[in-house]
Amino acid sequence: MSKQFGFLILKQTFSNGKQFIRNENLPVCADCLHFIRHKNNYPYDPVPNDKKYGKCKIFGQLDMVTGLIEHDYANECRLDEKRCGYKGSEYKDKKKP
Repeated sequence: MSKQFGFLILKQTFSNGKQFIRNENLPVCADCLHFIRHKNNYPYDPVPNDKKYGKCKIFGQLDMVTGLIEHDYANECRLDEKRCGYKGSEYKDKKKP
């Protein structure tokens, strides 16, 4: 396929103003009351990226020695139907009381 033909197809697809976003009506973890944003507390930490490092307050595991809870990553919770799942079954809007 030539570059010009490929551009023409893309132009026709998006010129009608329709978007084909499959999951735009689903809740977003960053807007959830249970979402924990990643904090960059150490200069050598990677750049904060909530998609990769944001966590969920609901799901995690207790360290039996220290008593500290290690929360699960939010993106992993959304991929697992036994936890929050694709549709965000545990989602609570932080803007609503």
